[in-house]
Amino acid sequence: MFLPANMCSGTDRARDLLTRHQKTCKARHSPLSEYRARPVAQAERLQPRLPMAPMALALVGPESSMLLDQPSSLDFAAWDSLHAPPMASDSITTGEKLEYLADFTRSNGMATFLDYETLKQRQKLLLDCSESHLTDHPAVTVDPALHHQPCHLDPLTLKTHEITHCLQHVISNKFEKVVIKLDWAPDVQASCEAFYTPRNIRRFLEYFWALWYPNCPIVHRPSFDPLGAPVALLCVMVLIGACLSPYEDDGHAARMWLDGVEELAFCNGCFHEESGKLMVTVPRLKSRVESLQTAYLVCWLQKREGSVEAQGRVRRHRHAVMVTVARDIGIESATHRNLWLTDPSENWWRQFAIEEALIRHVPHSVSTTLTYVFLIDAATAIFHHTPPRMVVSELQMDMSCPEPCFQADSAIECFNLLRGCEGSTFWSARLSVAEVARRICQGELDEQCIHEYSTMGTLNLFTTVQALHSLLMIPLQNSPALDSTLAPVQIGLDNWRRMWIHRRPEDRRIPDQPRCLWKKIGVVRYAPGVWHLARSLLARMTASAMGPIPESSRQGPARDGHTDMTDVNGLIMEYQQLNLDASSSF
Repeated sequence: MFLPANMCSGTDRARDLLTRHQKTCKARHSPLSEYRARPVAQAERLQPRLPMAPMALALVGPESSMLLDQPSSLDFAAWDSLHAPPMASDSITTGEKLEYLADFTRSNGMATFLDYETLKQRQKLLLDCSESHLTDHPAVTVDPALHHQPCHLDPLTLKTHEITHCLQHVISNKFEKVVIKLDWAPDVQASCEAFYTPRNIRRFLEYFWALWYPNCPIVHRPSFDPLGAPVALLCVMVLIGACLSPYEDDGHAARMWLDGVEELAFCNGCFHEESGKLMVTVPRLKSRVESLQTAYLVCWLQKREGSVEAQGRVRRHRHAVMVTVARDIGIESATHRNLWLTDPSENWWRQFAIEEALIRHVPHSVSTTLTYVFLIDAATAIFHHTPPRMVVSELQMDMSCPEPCFQADSAIECFNLLRGCEGSTFWSARLSVAEVARRICQGELDEQCIHEYSTMGTLNLFTTVQALHSLLMIPLQNSPALDSTLAPVQIGLDNWRRMWIHRRPEDRRIPDQPRCLWKKIGVVRYAPGVWHLARSLLARMTASAMGPIPESSRQGPARDGHTDMTDVNGLIMEYQQLNLDASSSF
């Protein structure tokens, strides 16, 4: 349970100091003695990778006059305890949410989506479980349904050949030489076949589900089949898993294929069709959703693991293409309005999965996919100080369904869970993201409404606060003065904070076991960090209306060519220097 800094015991303080030292010490951590090398056919023994400790935060500035007993500027935990309630069962303390954003905006790598301690803990769980199964059941991986077989008998061998063929075609027939600098040759083919072996595909998928999927649950795992999955989607999932592997050599091997898989993802026909020319059938919609999912995953992979050129290419070009395709599909079509709770058949379940995946992709599912297109757009606006390409009024997709519904293992289980949601505002009224944002900005909500909205789920709360932040970005780009339309945003932020306080994390009963890690809440648990950023922007804009902003605090125009996140990192560091007026609605 999270306790404010002044209520912690001496032991807790010592543990906090040790954790903070581990995160700020410049010395590299020694390998954990309990880690053992991965069992492999080759003679070499790979050492587990330990992420580098994040740099110390150096915040200086005056304390806020509106708070008594203001914590040290270095004490994120104490600072955040003044603003947010406990997150009862979260594996990460509430107090780290600003520290997380600070680390995320100054670091690279897919591993930065998890805080250091959580990543280390989950990697160890997977390693211990894998070794236990190899000892007790040599023919079984972490997932007992997957068996090791001689390579020529393994059904995934066909997938290895298919992946190799597709990458050979893309690399040998370069449409844009600036994207792929690798030349296909016999040694490159051998490396490809060695990386995408059936065993590696399974192993890296395990890492993907356990270590990355909670951050981006846009693929319907219960119905996912690697044998039937599109090659590009499978490739990028495997690459992400390899980049999060506890073995450093896996990440090095994966980075060789980043540009090739990016090109493979975006050479899909749906990214080159003329808008609205073809009738959308259910199979075609499924295919387009899978293409969007692939593109979304590739964009994040390149933004965190790719070269400077790849990061710039994704931000300037790939992201825009993805938003265009999302609009072409029809954001308003990301809805469950035509999904009737009458017959839990397999066809019904497939329809639900496609729709929910689309919903999530625009802000998380059919609904998911569109949710995440919006979130990556909002993240680009936040982290790179650029205008968002998608505006809140466009977000006509449904709110995402509760996570247990999307995680259900069968049509009947999913059906029964949705039946339990029938009486909720979000399911009965099929509220869109834009409508929810509008409602919470209209005025102070009563306690009954706050309680109802707090049940929308962590993903939807995260999407909502991103939408509120996006409302600030347009006037911020066009006017240094406070626009009168920002008053509703201030109301919305105040209502959102109360909703977050009443939220109950969906993973509070999910055990820390390898087979359950994919059901954990991921990066969206740091939604209060986005709230803090929105609050800081609003305070800056309010101050600008009262007088000129000091040169040292003025944020310049968007830097189109930059790929780092120094702008938002500076805003985070400036957060504690803001002197918010005591009459603020916060």
